[in-house]
Amino acid sequence: MTNTIDLSPFIDGKRADPASQRIITQIDPSTGKRSGEFAAAGTEAVDRAVTSSRQAYEGVWSALPPVARAGMLKALAGLIEANAGRIAAADCRDMGKPIGTGMFEAGIVAAGFTRYYGEAVDKWPRGAIPATDAGAFEMQVRRPRGVIGAIIPWNFPAINLMMKIAPMLAAGNTVVVKPSELSPGSASIIAELAMEAGLPPGVFNVVQGDGATGDALVRHSGIDMLAFTGSTATGKAIMRAVGESTLKPVLLECGGKSPELVFADMAEQDLDAIAATILGGAMQNQGQICVARSRLYVEAPIYDELVGRIVAMAKATTAGDPSDPETRFGPLASARQKEVVEGFIAEAESQGGEILCDGRGALAESGGFYVEPTIIGQSDSSARIVQQEIFGPVLAVSRFNGAEEAVRLANCTPYGLAATVWTRDLGRAHRMADRIDAGMTKIMTAPVQRMGAGFSHSAEAAKQSGFGIEGGFGALDSYSRLQAVEFHYDDAP
Repeated sequence: MTNTIDLSPFIDGKRADPASQRIITQIDPSTGKRSGEFAAAGTEAVDRAVTSSRQAYEGVWSALPPVARAGMLKALAGLIEANAGRIAAADCRDMGKPIGTGMFEAGIVAAGFTRYYGEAVDKWPRGAIPATDAGAFEMQVRRPRGVIGAIIPWNFPAINLMMKIAPMLAAGNTVVVKPSELSPGSASIIAELAMEAGLPPGVFNVVQGDGATGDALVRHSGIDMLAFTGSTATGKAIMRAVGESTLKPVLLECGGKSPELVFADMAEQDLDAIAATILGGAMQNQGQICVARSRLYVEAPIYDELVGRIVAMAKATTAGDPSDPETRFGPLASARQKEVVEGFIAEAESQGGEILCDGRGALAESGGFYVEPTIIGQSDSSARIVQQEIFGPVLAVSRFNGAEEAVRLANCTPYGLAATVWTRDLGRAHRMADRIDAGMTKIMTAPVQRMGAGFSHSAEAAKQSGFGIEGGFGALDSYSRLQAVEFHYDDAP
């Protein structure tokens, strides 16, 4: 597939000169062949984008009443929904996302986040604090941060984009986005749709580029806040860069190594359905998802039976051409990602891990970056395959005996993004939620999937998985600052 999307920077409502000779070559993950190229935005282009966003923020956007911002966001949601096919095709070509999955992610999830914040912005709770005496009154007001820099990862290009910028815009900020160089197409399309939806020029600017582009954005003195989703290593680098340049708040959603615990009291439930749910949670997006439940711990009495079913289902899962609407499991996003994943598998095997299902070598004739579901029995909790994020379709499985060991194993990594606990004992469920270090813990008493809080869901990561609330009303708080306004008055008659 050849890339026909204009990937030059989108600044002040139009395409702009990248002001750089750094050329990024795009590779189709399904074939390993070149699919296009674009020039990375240079420091001058980043500066123009920040200046444009500052002018838009001070000139019009921050002063608009919430209902006006709401109308534009809801219009943008409708346009994203209507253009889901274009956005999905871009993600398919850029990072190998199966086209059917991409349609859902753009048309339902990305559009849904945008619409949610369009509906939420004029219902965002503000507060007044009771006075300590009769002659005073304090009002606490949420103010926009200003110009926010957003660095978006490649694994869910459309979802991660709108999950970040929709609450930013709703709260009255303007945005400069740097999408991943592996998946630049979605942001480019949606920036154009934003203009069609009526957003003023400069409110939503996009600078396509590489790490140098991102560094220029992070260090820019005109950026009032920085929001990043990606690896913990890059998150640490961003913190260092911010410390060395300008003081600004940072929201980080970084790596994860999320555990899934299954207690023996689930034995009487539908184990096939439980196995399918567990496999889906580990292998979604080919395992390229920060909340992948990539560590499975099963209580000893049901370990063999449940893991055997999961392995059988994994072996039956086959990868395919992501442009085929029937494909549900595509390639990894890059040659480097494939190399990293296969390196983890080889190391685990050499250190005594039991390869229960081996996904290496899939569709080798295609030239693409395919690794199918891989399951490894690994009882050593210090092994790298247990401790470090792989970001691929690899599930490490192990037994446990009792709740104390379950908690110890769940908390044995430096990450704290998500966790799942399967149990019919609600008392145990509450104790587990209290003791597991995770920004979000899902309790499963049966193999059913519910929407739950949907777009209202808010969570904040723990440990080295990051900090700052994303989702729901909490994101509006993250992308605003709290101002106290005190009134002191003469209450004499």
